[in-house]
Amino acid sequence: MKIVIVGAGKVGSEIARALSGENHNVVIVDSKRECVESLTQELDVLGLVGNGVVADDLIEAGVKGADVVMAVTKSDETNVICCLVAKKLGARRTVARVREPEYSAQTEFMRSSLGIDLVVNPDKETADEIARLLRYPGAEHVDTLGHGKADIVGLRLEADCDIVGKSLRELFRTMKIKVLVCAVERDGEVIIPDGDTVFAEGDVVYFSGNYRSVDALLRQLELSVFVRSVLIVGGSRISHYLASLLIDSGIKVKIIERNRIKCERLAEALPKALVVCGDGTDKNVLAEEGIDLVDSVITLTGGDEENILLSLYAKSRGVDKVITKVNGTTFSNLLATLDLGSVISPKSVASETLVRYTRSLQAPEGSNVLALYRIVGDKAEVVMFTANEGSKILGKPLKELRFRKGSLIAGVLRGREFIAPDGNTVIEAGDEVLVVSAKHKFYMLDDVLN
Repeated sequence: MKIVIVGAGKVGSEIARALSGENHNVVIVDSKRECVESLTQELDVLGLVGNGVVADDLIEAGVKGADVVMAVTKSDETNVICCLVAKKLGARRTVARVREPEYSAQTEFMRSSLGIDLVVNPDKETADEIARLLRYPGAEHVDTLGHGKADIVGLRLEADCDIVGKSLRELFRTMKIKVLVCAVERDGEVIIPDGDTVFAEGDVVYFSGNYRSVDALLRQLELSVFVRSVLIVGGSRISHYLASLLIDSGIKVKIIERNRIKCERLAEALPKALVVCGDGTDKNVLAEEGIDLVDSVITLTGGDEENILLSLYAKSRGVDKVITKVNGTTFSNLLATLDLGSVISPKSVASETLVRYTRSLQAPEGSNVLALYRIVGDKAEVVMFTANEGSKILGKPLKELRFRKGSLIAGVLRGREFIAPDGNTVIEAGDEVLVVSAKHKFYMLDDVLN
């Protein structure tokens, strides 16, 4: 596919890396020459130094006939105008990054009246992901699939965890809980498990199930804690979106921000939150504001270094759930060795959304792909299919079917019910089927069969 990305900042660079790695024809447009040259030297992409709202520059970038134009500059207004111009010039689809809460509220208007095909808000999506993590405080990663009917939850196994040293077969013989282990991350590698897979200390085990089942599993493994109060350090847009979500869930929220103007805006927009104007990097301020009393600390300042140090300090104070925002990738391997709790990156959230969207456009005619998700640090995929009449997978117990190595069925959604499949499960027409794969890219449900 031909994809034009306008904006070579953190988000644009991350998207370019992901899409160029999938062999797309990618063109980067940015007004800063050094950003364009850096990406064209690093990646197999074309670059143009230009203005994303100037028609001549977009024509030179090849938007006429482009499959997708993604406008991801720092300016919401620039992104919207870029999409309007690109559509007029012949781009098939356009995507705009929009972050301001006032504009984000007009998402449906932008789609229906302005013709923008997809509006992406990395800050709101990051807030949504953090809120999901707080539903399962013992988890490192959480993905919600199937319109909220299924969750995939990644748990890191400590030495004293009951299932360390046990096989998958033993786990479900004793647990009797309707969840499925769909992937195991061990030493940076992905294992699609079978009954003989033995869990080890340090594994990140990904379970799929509905909320009640996964919550019951966490309780049985004594990994469940309750979050009733949250301290957010940093008054960013993410903080705004997140605080609103948490307050609606009945969680007490306190935000510490050093910039008085930001504090006043947050206090006006979030009357039920306690907004403190102070230096959240000062341990005396943190002590005064009750860091030892809250259930969770979330570090959302503008600096990765500040967030990392704050999270390490919160962990040292015994905070149960710590979430760290980190945008840089330079020291990603080192970060994995630090006890930072859950680490989240807004640019990675945006990249995943746009790669998923692009992949959905590649599906051949007649494909029954409903959605695509990436898990285990992008090393595995979960694809949700509709089981259509005529599929070879219908009407037979799964134990009688042969599946391609490195893939498994992680769940079946039937109406409002989540089914954790076993060998006796029979898929019916109309079911929504979740397929996990670490090696293959599937566009049809029957592709999973050997």
